[in-house]
Amino acid sequence: MMPACIRLPCVVMAALLCLCGRVAAGDFGTAFWVWHGGEGLPRGEQDELVRRGVRVLYWQVGELKNYGDVWMWNGNNMPLSASGGVRVVPVIRLDATGHAPFSGKSLQQLLAALAPEAFWSHELQIDYDCPDRLLGQYAAALTQLRRLVPRVSATALAGWSQLPAWLELQSSVDELFPMFYDLEPDPKLGGGNLPLPLVDPAKVERELQGWRSCKIPWEAGLPSFARVTLYDSGGTACGHLPGWTWDDLCFDPALTTSRSTQLGVTLFSVVSGGRLEDAALQAGDIVATRWPDLEALREVVANAKAAGASGIVYFRLPAPYDPSGWSLAQITNLQATPHLELSRNGAEQLELVNNGEGDLAPRLSGTEGRDRGYSLELDAPAPIFRDALEGEFWRVMAHVNPDTAPQPVPIPLATRLTFWFSHLRAGERLNTGLIQLAPGANFGQVRYRIVPGVTQWQSIP
Repeated sequence: MMPACIRLPCVVMAALLCLCGRVAAGDFGTAFWVWHGGEGLPRGEQDELVRRGVRVLYWQVGELKNYGDVWMWNGNNMPLSASGGVRVVPVIRLDATGHAPFSGKSLQQLLAALAPEAFWSHELQIDYDCPDRLLGQYAAALTQLRRLVPRVSATALAGWSQLPAWLELQSSVDELFPMFYDLEPDPKLGGGNLPLPLVDPAKVERELQGWRSCKIPWEAGLPSFARVTLYDSGGTACGHLPGWTWDDLCFDPALTTSRSTQLGVTLFSVVSGGRLEDAALQAGDIVATRWPDLEALREVVANAKAAGASGIVYFRLPAPYDPSGWSLAQITNLQATPHLELSRNGAEQLELVNNGEGDLAPRLSGTEGRDRGYSLELDAPAPIFRDALEGEFWRVMAHVNPDTAPQPVPIPLATRLTFWFSHLRAGERLNTGLIQLAPGANFGQVRYRIVPGVTQWQSIP
């Protein structure tokens, strides 16, 4: 049994019993899966979810692992309470590799392990990558679990709609959550094989056809995260990298862009040894960056709605401290665009803010330094700069003759300063360090622009 600390409060249980599904309300909504979420979200983040129209979180509270006829808890997390208008649905992950984990004594052990959570939660979601051969047994187990819990939902693999047990599965739960990403294993690179996009509208549309006939409510599972994979020189995947930043990928001199971004996939060639956070790089290796292309997401969401989905659930919930995917503002408003503004932050600093609801996405394509990332350029009619620190930007560089024959120079000789950055999500800001001007000079003599193609030359307010 899981510890009592992960049980939902009684007030939450009462609220869950009063809630009806989104289908009944006619609301095509956005929800999120929360995996390894710790003890919950701060109240401010909950309020932001509500403001963005997010009413449901599917929160992993633990994993049950099968050992023969025995199921044992393999760690757990504490779900956040449903205060502030956020409904929390506990998700339990099943890890079963045995021949018949959903029959006989094994099934009884599973139901016994789930019974306390069923009693406290009154709603459960089960997450299990069921082998095709076991789908009928799994559906029968869910049917029995449904006798213990007022409401049961389950994640699903997109291809299950083509299996003989498809109808049986639909009758076993109240709602299904098919995942329309990672639809097939990544191939070995080479011979025309490339890393697969996280979201491929053509492949998702083929899978959606089978879900048009689903007789119960279902929500389409899509990715909102980014993934960076290291391949050796032979094209064999060495694993996904857990630690990296967009600055690493945009500006690391050991990486050159070997294939421009297409459907969110960018390939880098490693030209010299080094490290990408904790990963060792060797010349000849390949680094693949994948994240959901925004236009592809728009298309897939529209197609899922047309196919009968009652909503979209994303993996995973965007975090303010994790820039590896789209922001909450962008993912809940796929049509939103960025709007960047520069202003003074005190007498000797400047602040770049994205006041739009959309993200300025990382720019990874190109083989020249200027073709990766963005630059905030400060231009003066004469060398009035005396000193400048990059602050929260990646780097600051100084030039003369920037438009005709750019030449790096010490800052006191420069007529243009360039502050480099990789991306700027909605609501985020970057501050320069101190920028000292010559006596008698002021920022009214300086113009700025953000390139490539973000803003034209403007005066600093």
